[in-house]
Amino acid sequence: MKLHDTHAHLLFPALAGQLPAVLERARAAGVGRVTVPALGPDVTELARTLHFAAATPGITVIAGIHPHSAAKATAEFLDAVVAAAEHPRLVAIGEIGLDFHYDFSPRDTQAAVFVDQLDRARAAGLPVVLHVREAHDETLALLREHPALPGSVVHCFTGDAAVAARYLDLGFYVSFSGIVTFPKAVEVREAARHVPSDRLLVETDAPYLAPRAHRGRTCEPAHVRDTLLELAALRGEDPGALAAAAWDNGHRALAARGGGLELTGIERMR
Repeated sequence: MKLHDTHAHLLFPALAGQLPAVLERARAAGVGRVTVPALGPDVTELARTLHFAAATPGITVIAGIHPHSAAKATAEFLDAVVAAAEHPRLVAIGEIGLDFHYDFSPRDTQAAVFVDQLDRARAAGLPVVLHVREAHDETLALLREHPALPGSVVHCFTGDAAVAARYLDLGFYVSFSGIVTFPKAVEVREAARHVPSDRLLVETDAPYLAPRAHRGRTCEPAHVRDTLLELAALRGEDPGALAAAAWDNGHRALAARGGGLELTGIERMR
C-alpha cells in the first residue's frame, strides 16, 4: 500500500527531534507523502516549514491561522501565506475554522479570521483545510457565504454521517484520523462507512490521536496505516483498493507541484 498522511505536525517538538527515524518508519509503513501544517501567527514558522518541505521529498505544506490562535492573527502572516501561494510545496490554506470546544479565542474573532482566510484562499486559487470542533453548523453557514474551492478538506473529521454529507455537498474531502479506531467514536465510525471512496482521506494529526493499537505513545505518520486498515474493515473493502483510492484523492487535493512528490530519502533534510 502507498499511503498519504494528509495531516501531521512533523515540526512540533514531540517529533522534530527524531525526524530521520520518524520518516524512515513512515516509509517502511508505506507512507509516500506527508502534509505538514505551518500554523501562524509566526512568519518564521511558515518559512521554516516551507524550507523543510523543499529539502525533503514527499512533504507538502498547508499554512494558516488555527482557530485557537485567531486572537493573535496578524496581517503579516496572512499576507505571507498568500505571497507563498505559488510555492510548489504550499498546497492549501489551513488548518483554519472554528473550535467551540476550547474557545481559546473569542468565537466572533474565530469567525472573522476564518472568513478572512476563506476569502484569501479563494482569491489565491487555493483550497482550504478545515479544523472544526463542536461548530459544524456555524462553519457550514459561513462556507455558504464564503465558499471554499472544490477539493478542500475537513481534517480530523469528528461529526456524524449527516454532517459529513453536508461537507460532501460542498465539494469537500473528508479526512479520518486515529479517532476512527476508537470503539466509542460511534458517530465518526458510522460516518466513515458512508463517505464515498473517491472523497475519503486518511491522516494521523501526529503527534496527537494515536490509533487504538498505539494509545499511550506519540503518534507518527507510520500509524496512518492502522487508520487505513480500520477504515477498510469498517467499510468491508479491500485495504489495498481503499489505500489506492485515498492516495489518488490526496494527490488531487494536496499534492505538490513539480518533482519530489514521494518520500524517497532523508539525506537532504536539515
